[in-house]
Amino acid sequence: MTITLLQFEISPFADKVRRALRLKRIPFAVVEVRLTERGRVRRLNPAGKLPVILHEGRTIADSTEILRYLDARFPQRPLRPDDPRDAALATILEDWADESLYFFDLAMRPWPQNRQWFVDDLLAHEPPGLRRHLLARAIPGAILQVARTQGLGRKTNEAVVADLACLYDALDAMLDGRAWLAGPRLSSADLAVRSMVNVLDRTVEGHALRRARPALDGWCARVDAEAPAEGVSAPPAWAGLSRAASDAGARDRPE
Repeated sequence: MTITLLQFEISPFADKVRRALRLKRIPFAVVEVRLTERGRVRRLNPAGKLPVILHEGRTIADSTEILRYLDARFPQRPLRPDDPRDAALATILEDWADESLYFFDLAMRPWPQNRQWFVDDLLAHEPPGLRRHLLARAIPGAILQVARTQGLGRKTNEAVVADLACLYDALDAMLDGRAWLAGPRLSSADLAVRSMVNVLDRTVEGHALRRARPALDGWCARVDAEAPAEGVSAPPAWAGLSRAASDAGARDRPE
């Protein structure tokens, strides 16, 4: 029975699940849920969050739980490392990506230089009209408020970029001379972290920081080759910058 994935396409958590399904070569169908269909989401998951998968009469919510289910039900190309220490590291890195790195996305994407692509992503499946116009005006502020509540959004833009640079330096160091983050093969850690780096690439600052770190940049290409992502909307002009221009941008401060 084919898996059905209910998702918000731009969500890095949905991206993580899609990558896992492709890595394992599991056929799946996608149902896109609009931002205005929150009631539909809560009927599937009382927490009101996506992604959710439907499979053989079961409903599985939360991207981490979904990956565990996929490993149990489809053991080919396992996402959990065999070595217990590698498995522990993968668990910690997946949780870090989902619960910490995620908030850099919420903090940075509503910034003025990143906002239009952010809104285009969020509303890609909303029909034109007044509701879409009102959402486009309201969403960036609402997302920033979530980031402020968590704490990262109360820092200056410069401090947020500096924090992300430190984390990317750490990832770059971890990947120096290694193919994957936790063990000898791609794992749930790689999928979770790559999905967050992917969405941060949709900011001027995140894109430049990633391109300036060779080990991190090469790892991104390896993950994408094994477990491809899907684009959501056409990138802005800055996303096609040369490496030299991008590396120079990594040293710039946001306005």
